[in-house]
Amino acid sequence: MDEGLDPRAAETDELSHTKIMLGRLATSWPRRAYVKKQELEPFFEADKEDFLESLLPFRNMPQYRSSTPEMKSRVLSCGWLMYNAKTTQIETEIVNPTCLDILGGAMPGLRSDDSQMAVCETMVDEVYHVHLVEQASRLTRARRGLADLEIPQFNLVRHMRDRQQRSTEPWQGRMVQFATAVVSEIFISDYLHLLSESEEIQSFNRMTVAAHRHDEMVHSPLFRSLAQLFAHELTEQQRAAFADVLAEPVVWFADRELDVWLSMLRQIGFPQADEMIRDCRSLGAADLTSLNYAEIVSLAEEIGLLDSAAARESFARQGLIS
Repeated sequence: MDEGLDPRAAETDELSHTKIMLGRLATSWPRRAYVKKQELEPFFEADKEDFLESLLPFRNMPQYRSSTPEMKSRVLSCGWLMYNAKTTQIETEIVNPTCLDILGGAMPGLRSDDSQMAVCETMVDEVYHVHLVEQASRLTRARRGLADLEIPQFNLVRHMRDRQQRSTEPWQGRMVQFATAVVSEIFISDYLHLLSESEEIQSFNRMTVAAHRHDEMVHSPLFRSLAQLFAHELTEQQRAAFADVLAEPVVWFADRELDVWLSMLRQIGFPQADEMIRDCRSLGAADLTSLNYAEIVSLAEEIGLLDSAAARESFARQGLIS
């Protein structure tokens, strides 16, 4: 490194850039937010499926491959309802509570006017996303005869809650939720991309996802900025804790949610559901290959979380670095 370059000055410049970008994101909301645009008009196409078969965790299992076209179609409808329910749980149980923590002044480094404005706008976005997916789910349930289908809590939320319960201080629990929100907001855009551009699924489903993705593409850099500002204000003890916890939600997000799938398959009378899910479990609970987690690793590097051996060990333990 150039001996004449002051690392503290470089860090200050980087934080200044982050604050400028955060201000731009906050002030762009009236122009880009889908909640400010005309409501999507629902309609139904009987000749198209509700979800992509490529996103089913058991798509290559013989029990699924040998099922009837009618049963496969019901499974795909379940996949769409499951996707919507997971979106709702992420927004209401992970992201919005994190935003409330920020607005309440409980998160270090995130008390500026731009941070508060951006978080308020994000909460409006997220509530609108819940409205969109609930509207889509109601249409699917009515058209597919799945009105009584019950969807359990997802493992992503359960893992976060379990980790919070192991916290010994309130700030640790808030940090777990914040880390889970950061990871979810970064990964959700890639997941939405597959559905938002597919001509194979219902047009209303595709448009619903596209509207969601439009906002989430802004939320990803926003939460990266929030994470950087947050980490800069932490004590050494808190930074070590943040480094330890940030890698964990990556694996939680990659969870294949086999317990939820088993419940849904049983409810629609899928033959050999227990056997098929048992075979899936032998392949592992999470599928990291489905995620591009390089962005989480680069974020941890940018904010200096991987400078310590303990943090690198945490990321290696989760399979994110070697």
